[in-house]
Amino acid sequence: MTEDQSRSLAEVEALLARLGCDLVLVPEASGDAAWRAGFGTVRTRLEALGGPTAARLCARVDALVGAASAEDARAAFDALVADVSAWRDGTAPVPAQGSAPDGASGIGDDDLEMLRADPELASMFVAEALDHLGTIEASILKLESSPRDAQLLNDIFRPFHTIKGNAGALGVGRVQQLAHTVETLLDHCRSGRLTPGPHEIDAVLKAVDLLTTMIQDIGPRLGGGEGRDVWPASLVLMDAIQALSAAAASPGGEPRGTDPHQERPTQAPALPEEPRRRAEDQPGHHAVRVDTRKLDTLIDMVGELVVAQSILYGHPAWQAALDERAARQLAQLRRITGDLQRTAMSMRMVPIRSTFQKMARLVRDLGKQAGKQVELVFSGGETELDRKVVEEITDPLMHMIRNSLDHGIERPEERMRAGKPPTGRVELTASHEAGNIAITVADDGRGLQLARILEKAVERGLVPEGASLTPQEIHQLIFKPGFSTAVEVTAISGRGVGMDVVRRNIESLRGRVDISSTPGEGTRFQIKLPLTLAIVEGLLVAAGDQRYVVPTFAVRESLRPAPGDVHHVQGAPRMIRVRDSLLPLVRLSDLFGIGASGLSPAEMTAVVIEDDGRRLALLVDRLLGKQEVVVKSLGSAFRHVRGVAGGAILGDGLVGLILDAGGVMDLTDERGPEYGGRPSPQRRAAA
Repeated sequence: MTEDQSRSLAEVEALLARLGCDLVLVPEASGDAAWRAGFGTVRTRLEALGGPTAARLCARVDALVGAASAEDARAAFDALVADVSAWRDGTAPVPAQGSAPDGASGIGDDDLEMLRADPELASMFVAEALDHLGTIEASILKLESSPRDAQLLNDIFRPFHTIKGNAGALGVGRVQQLAHTVETLLDHCRSGRLTPGPHEIDAVLKAVDLLTTMIQDIGPRLGGGEGRDVWPASLVLMDAIQALSAAAASPGGEPRGTDPHQERPTQAPALPEEPRRRAEDQPGHHAVRVDTRKLDTLIDMVGELVVAQSILYGHPAWQAALDERAARQLAQLRRITGDLQRTAMSMRMVPIRSTFQKMARLVRDLGKQAGKQVELVFSGGETELDRKVVEEITDPLMHMIRNSLDHGIERPEERMRAGKPPTGRVELTASHEAGNIAITVADDGRGLQLARILEKAVERGLVPEGASLTPQEIHQLIFKPGFSTAVEVTAISGRGVGMDVVRRNIESLRGRVDISSTPGEGTRFQIKLPLTLAIVEGLLVAAGDQRYVVPTFAVRESLRPAPGDVHHVQGAPRMIRVRDSLLPLVRLSDLFGIGASGLSPAEMTAVVIEDDGRRLALLVDRLLGKQEVVVKSLGSAFRHVRGVAGGAILGDGLVGLILDAGGVMDLTDERGPEYGGRPSPQRRAAA
């Protein structure tokens, strides 16, 4: 809002205040024609302001003057005062009666007319527009640190222009109107009449948010649902953007923008340089949009094909009847099926870059909100993993970054007293590690305060008083539901809701989260996730008459125990010496209560599994080999079975259970030290 507009709006508020005093002193004035006539000056002032919001307020005045009763006039007056105050505060005024369609939304009913006639075209428009908005947000965050970068300005201008053009061609007028308003502002920036500063950056980011909401609502609205009413907020934003554009267009003025010496509370994230053209945009490369439901169906069918091929390949009758030529052909079928599976699985893989870019916006906004200077640096955005994993990991990452900014990163003055630079640093990295994806969130803040965490845990009854916990066990307490060390609740965090959700979501993806922290230096969270949720590579083992799959990422080694390395407790083998370490030893058949084979430990195989720094030796009857299996859900009835991550159809058509290393160790710990498990903190405190 310009200075002239602000002054005119102040005059309007003064007029309304005088008319309001008249109403208080003489309540029956609301029915007086002379009192209503006083709003002519108000309307004149509002018309002078110009813009969609001023027009809506003029409609409020008209409704007041033409009110049929004193009660209606008074109600219209109250609504007008509220709307004017909201506009001055920068919030959306209440829309005039009849201005919003049924099921009010940012998208009007008229905007949907052409899209209803062609749902496939509507789907394409939504997908492309959301892609463009994603690229805009990443570029605008780079522009914040390089406001005179002409290439970045062009990278932001072009997607807005495309969205405006597509929306206009399809009759989505409100999207077109907002995109055109922003496009005009960006054109002033490109021409050099305006240097983008904090106000311009904030305005474009708000426009991205509003456009995203409106476009996301198209699908539900076409299906008969209701959308979110963001059009009033869009009108307010367009007024603000038009004011910025008008100031830039005024003749004889210098290019306006941010003061180069102005301190910014939050630095723009150091986004890695991307090639100006993506691989699929290069000559000879083309992209085709495919409905994700079709893709998921294809993946499922390929999985069934792999299972059928495995059953055929392992069938004894086929093996006995095969001659050399048939064996070669069947081996060729196996190779082709494997290649098809790998190709199909690669279609599910997407870069994690878009998720990282969302975190860049989050860090910027939270840093400004908390009054902290924060720099986000990320690397490994090109790392690919399963689309479902990328979708599910967004919320855990947001919670972890919120906690880093609120609890970890100190305020500038506190950092300077500690000898640190005033700008805090949050690092977000992704990389391949031992067949998994490792995502790390690290900050250079104050670190986890172990004494404070333990004190809060005792206070909440999570651990008994006097319990002796290792630093790693204290770290894990922050994942307890409702746990928080915050002295006061802030808008960012402090309610104890979030970190328990982080762990639950990550474990549902067959992943785990590790913590390391140094007081005064910072905290590091590392999430380890499988590349894909559809297949898993594992060791196929036999225990009794059952077979199990132990994921290879959880296997440290396997060995045949020597009789002297096995230690017995109450006549049962409970510990095993592996080189210089003494590890708990558990029979897999005993753990799941299935029939034991009667073999001695020296006749069995010990598979050493590892999870979260813990190791355990599982005694199995024999190793059957290494195999990639298609993961199948066991259904809701077996969702809470400890130690089992899913099932797989094996080569003979029977089902083998896929073990969860962390769950197996937790199950062993529940049995206590007499079963080879570690005593719980409560047991250690009692001892």
